[in-house]
This record gives sequence, C-alpha cells and structure tokens, in this order.
Amino acid sequence: MIAQSQRTTDFKAVARYLERPKPQRPDLQRVAWIEPRNLVCTSTLQRMAWEMSVVARGNHLVQKPVLHMSVSWAPEDEPQRWHMASVADEVMQRLSLADHQAIYVAHGDEEYKHIHVVANVVHPRTLKTQKLGLYYRQVQAVLRHAERRYGFREVPGHRYLLPGQRPPDRSQSLSKGAYKALCLHEKVPFQVIVRRVAEQDFSEASSWRELAARLRHHGLRMEERRSGLVVTDGTEYVKSSSIAPYISRKKLEQRFGASYMEERDHDRSQTLERSAPSLTPASWQWKAPERSADLGL
Repeated sequence: MIAQSQRTTDFKAVARYLERPKPQRPDLQRVAWIEPRNLVCTSTLQRMAWEMSVVARGNHLVQKPVLHMSVSWAPEDEPQRWHMASVADEVMQRLSLADHQAIYVAHGDEEYKHIHVVANVVHPRTLKTQKLGLYYRQVQAVLRHAERRYGFREVPGHRYLLPGQRPPDRSQSLSKGAYKALCLHEKVPFQVIVRRVAEQDFSEASSWRELAARLRHHGLRMEERRSGLVVTDGTEYVKSSSIAPYISRKKLEQRFGASYMEERDHDRSQTLERSAPSLTPASWQWKAPERSADLGL
C-alpha cells in the first residue's frame, strides 16, 4: 500500500474534488462508498464537509485544519470495504485522531482500489488542534503491518520496514503520475525515459552550462517550477528530483557551486548581448558626399 497526504484549508473544496467525476472517465462511478466518523450531518458529502468547517472555525489559530490522505492498494490486491475502513481507522488511531471528525471516501474509477481520508485536526469538543509532526513513519508502520496481516502485496517504505524487508531503491522509484501511466495506459513514463537517456549526463556534468548542453543533445531542457526544477521536452515534464535523489535543485546547486537562477540570468544577459545591434559611435557619424553630383546639384 502507498499513502499520500497533504494539509489544506478548505473542507468543501476537498469534498467537491472527491465527488466530481473525472473528465476522462465520466461513465465510471466516482464514489464507491462513504463512511463518516464522529459526525452528525451525514446526509451528503458537502453537509459533512460543512460540519467539519464549522468546528474548525472554533479554533482561530489553526491555518490548515484539513488532513487529506489517500491510501492505495496494488492493482492485484482486492481489499474488501472492511479492509479499507479498518486500515483508515488504524491510521487515525496511530495519529491520535480517533476522536476527531473524519470522512472515508472510496473511489471506483481507477484500476486499483484506494480510499481517501479527510480528517479535521481540530477536536470537535475541546477545539484543540492535534499536532501531527512528522507522521509519515507512523502511517507507513500501519500499512506495513496491515499488508502482512491481510496478505496484501508488501511495499516496503523509506521510513518503516518490517523484519526481512529491505529499503526500496530510490533511484528506481516512480512518481504517482508515472505509475498511473505505466499501469493504466501501458505507456513508458516520461520519468523513465529521462532517467534512461540522461541520468549519466546529470551525474557527469560539472556545471549548469555543461548540463544544459548535454540535455539539448537529447532534446531536453530544464525549467524552473515554483521552488524546484523540472526536465521537459516541451510537451511532458518531470521533477528533476524524481529522476534520482542527487538531481534535486539544492544538490545540483551545491555540486555546481552556483544557483540555477544566477546561471539562468547570466545566460539571458549573454543572449541579449549577442542579439543586440552594434551601435558604435562611428555608425552615428554622417559622411559628406565626395562630389556635388551626389547631392543632385
């Protein structure tokens, strides 16, 4: 099993995402089933989200009261509803959120089984915020034990391993988007293509300029996205850090001894200098005609 999570601000926005059919799969059932926890208004997903937002407003100090987590099973696994709800309950218990409001939403529009957990970190009675800290190890512990207990495919995590398990090779791991492309569309992910053709270039390049030249040879280039870098061919793109751990922006800047922004600005200034017209003082001077005929006289 694989878990992903984020903290956000709007319960209703998350609820809309969970119940809105995907444009590419309008004929598939988006919501398979819903189970509420510690909620009163359970008629619709939006009513549950409204109730959770009311409780969250009781604590004006919390900025992101929503914990949104998804747990996905391997395509060959066939968990029953009680399996999925049980795992979600265990995660909530491990994070000390068992008494908090939560919604479990299982989707049916993918080739693999998965469940979404939307939890309110604000307690419904005390209005105190449950501090989560670095909770991924706790979540992975629940998943590893559940996999072995129920006979699901074991997916060793980076933060928690059972006896006999080895840590996964980060350099061979796929992002969520790449994994979907591989499983659903039988398409070689762009992440894998870049890794195959350019990983050696990333490891051997000694400067930003050399790296850019090597990437151009493969029809690739790097671009800035938010605070990180992506590799793109103009159509598809992939985060540089997902190609290999040592290809993150921070580690490349440390290795090259220069920031990406400095090198980018330097390249732009040179490009402008090369493309600008040469305006020397000599070109401004007016030369008198040598013969009067040149003036039409």
